[in-house]
This record gives sequence, structure tokens and C-alpha cells, in this order.
Amino acid sequence: MAAAFLRMGFVLLALGWGAACCAQAAPAAPPPGTSANSPVDDAAQEQLLQQAKAQIKAGMNADAINGPLAQVIHAYETAYAHSKEQVYCAETLTEAFLYSGIASSNHKNSVVLSKPNWAMAYYLRGYAYGSMDDLVHAEASLKQALALSPFNSQFLSELGNVYENEKNWSSALDTFQSADGAAEFAPPEQKITLRCHALRGQGYVLVELHKLDEAAQKYNACLSISPGDQRSIDELGYVRELQAKAGK
Repeated sequence: MAAAFLRMGFVLLALGWGAACCAQAAPAAPPPGTSANSPVDDAAQEQLLQQAKAQIKAGMNADAINGPLAQVIHAYETAYAHSKEQVYCAETLTEAFLYSGIASSNHKNSVVLSKPNWAMAYYLRGYAYGSMDDLVHAEASLKQALALSPFNSQFLSELGNVYENEKNWSSALDTFQSADGAAEFAPPEQKITLRCHALRGQGYVLVELHKLDEAAQKYNACLSISPGDQRSIDELGYVRELQAKAGK
């Protein structure tokens, strides 16, 4: 499902949605269908998200879920629960135009929120659940994040991590592949980091599937764009050891 949706995004990009984005005279201006006047206090929600991030970093996952994240999610769900439009969250103009294009191709009206806070709250909740080994709720929350931001590479990779922990290798590989492709729509300064995360995820799964040559290719792909990526260096070394034991 994720891969098919991503392919649709690339088709729309090829058909000119990306060009329309790049032609914007004022990069900060919202694209058509973007909500510039949110019924939610976005600044207040951003502060709550920062509080949640600090709690998660400190290992206070339940506090983050039941406190600031619950507040942010409630605020946006209340504001948009009865919306007749398809609601999306985007970080870049290209991403926003793609979501508008997808809705248009499905003959639906859409609105792209000017801040990704709502989707980020679901993502952080999913991450926190995952940290507590509650994979069922982690998966559900991450899918809610992706319903709002289907081309978000970070969200896709985290869902891939959940599938990985569930040993659902086929879904994990598909989702990490989608995360790799979705990095194309991320802010420029994040693309390499996001691609390497997705490539390492693919490499891990391929090792578990005993596809060592393919796994090595993924780690090398990361190193080709980020030569000092230590995790890829370490994992590639592990793959080489396995290949040697296998008599290669």
C-alpha cells in the first residue's frame, strides 16, 4: 500500500505538480488548498510537542503519551473531526502540492495544514509506544500519522522499525523502500539522513532474510551519500563476516 501510494506521488511529480511548486514566486506562500488560518493555536501545540520530545528523551514515554501528546491530538481532532475535506500535513511545498494532487486525482477536496503538528503528535506517540514495546498501539498511531503525511520518510521508517520488531519482514522491507523514495520530498537538509535511515532498515531486513549481497548493496548505498556513516560501516563489516562464514 505504501509503495503504491508513493508511486502515485512520483507520477504526479512527473506530470508537473513539482514544477508548479518550484514556480511559486514566494516560497513561503501556502499552495492552493493550504490552511494558513488554523482554528488551532499552532504555536501552543508546538510547545507541547517540544515538551513531549523532552519527556520521551528522558524515558518518560507514558507521561508524554498521556500528557502533551494527548492534548495536541485532542486539539486537532476536535478542530477537524467534521471536516468534509481530506486533511493532510506537509513539511515542504512539494509535499503539499503532491497531497493536493492526490486528492484532486481522487476527486476529493483537500486542505493541507500549514504546520505538521498533528501528524507529528501521532508519530511521537507511535515512537513512544514502540519504546515501551507496545507494538500494536505503535503501529496504529504511526498509521494515523501517515494518513495525514503519507510521503513522510521519517514516519515510514519508524513504521518499518515496528514491522521489523514484529518480524514482519515483507512489510518492513516494503515500508523502508517507501521511506527511501519519500526522502525525495523532505527538506533538502534532511534527505541524506532520511535516506540512510531507510537504507539501513532495508539492509537489516535483508540480512534477516539471508540476502547478504543485497544487504551489502544497501549499506554501500548509504555510504555513497554519507561516507562517514558509522552504523553502515559497522553493519557492512558484520555482513562481510557472514559472507565469509558462508564461504563467499
